[in-house]
This record gives sequence, C-alpha cells and structure tokens, in this order.
Amino acid sequence: ELGSDAPLPYWTAVFEYEAAGEDELTLRLGDVVEVLSKDSQVSGDEGWWTGQLNQRVGIFPSNYVTPRSAFSSRCQPGGEDPSCYPPIQLLEIDFAELTLEEIIGIGGFGKVYRAFWIGDEVAVKAARHDPDEDISQTIENVRQEAKLFAMLKHPNIIALRGVCLKEPNLCLVMEFARGGPLNRVLSGKRIPPDILVNWAVQIARGMNYLHDEAIVPIIHRDLKSS
Repeated sequence: ELGSDAPLPYWTAVFEYEAAGEDELTLRLGDVVEVLSKDSQVSGDEGWWTGQLNQRVGIFPSNYVTPRSAFSSRCQPGGEDPSCYPPIQLLEIDFAELTLEEIIGIGGFGKVYRAFWIGDEVAVKAARHDPDEDISQTIENVRQEAKLFAMLKHPNIIALRGVCLKEPNLCLVMEFARGGPLNRVLSGKRIPPDILVNWAVQIARGMNYLHDEAIVPIIHRDLKSS
C-alpha cells in the first residue's frame, strides 16, 4: 500500500500517442495510466515508462503524461468539463514568410536563428534531421515539441509563435529575447544589486513554473547564462 508521501501511480495522458509496436501502449487524451515502473532498464529506453492501461501492460513515452493530481476532481474519468484539457492549437507558418538572419545559438534541437516573420522579430529553431531517421518521424518530433511549448504560458518563459512542418524546413518559431544571452549582459558591467536580484527572481519563477506549475512538468537539464 502506498504511503501518503509515495509518488502517485496514476498519470493522465495530455498528448495522444499511437503505439508503434506490440510492447507499446496507445494513449488517448485523458487516459489514466497506472505507472508500474519508471526504470529505463525495465522499459528498454530512456524517457519511456512501463504502465498499465485498460488491463494491458506496455511501455509509453513519459513526456506524454502528467500526474493525475495536477487535474481537479472534475477531470477524473467520466468528467465532462472541457476546460480540464487546454486546447492545443498550433499555428502552422509558411517557411517562405520567414526571413532568416544570423545564427544566435546551437542546441540539441538544432540551430537557432534571429529572423523576421510578417514584420515581427522572432527566433527560429531549425530542427536537426538525422539522416538515419525517417523524415515522418522527424516531423512528428517537431510537432510534439511544438505542442509542448504551446502548453507553456508564463511571462518568464519564451512563447511559441508557430511551427513549420513542411519538409525540409522543419522549425519552431519562437518569441525573440532581444536582450541577448545573460552572460554577455553581465560581462564587464557593474549592475546594481537590486537589478541582479530581480533577474534572479524572474529566472527562479520561470523554473518553478516548469517544474511544478506547468500542465506537463518539465525538468530543465541545461540551464545556463549563455
């Protein structure tokens, strides 16, 4: 029996997932999954958990579910309140509407460009395509990444503006942070303590939102000032 401090074994699907193998679970929005193991040695891959749904045991991507306690009682099975699950509406942008400027960053997702879209300054995260991976899988990965960003609503988190899903130009169009990297702002400048504290508080609020308040909790594994 689980103690009061034990992690909840029931998680709610916030994305839909179609099983690609017999060992995988198909998830539908609102499905309640009993998590049996979070050990990658059991599931066979990092980021995958083992669970039970509709009396069937299988593995599923862990970032498609959120703790059941994150939803109110009206969102339990049988509930009819549509506000339980926020609508995820992705704005698909024609890549031809973007004007790319210089590269401003490189990350695990791919290169990031400063760009302009219908007169607005934006940041474009171009997805890196693995030549050994089917392009349809890359498109789906970009779509799911966009859905995740679309669910984040906080003044200290960069917002998603739209997504390009037509190959070969697969990318996320994001809000542009005009101030640039924090380490460049701090370099060689004397900044008043009250401003530094204000910046630190804003960063902490953004991280707290991602970790504890977002619909799908996200652990930021690469927080840095550059």
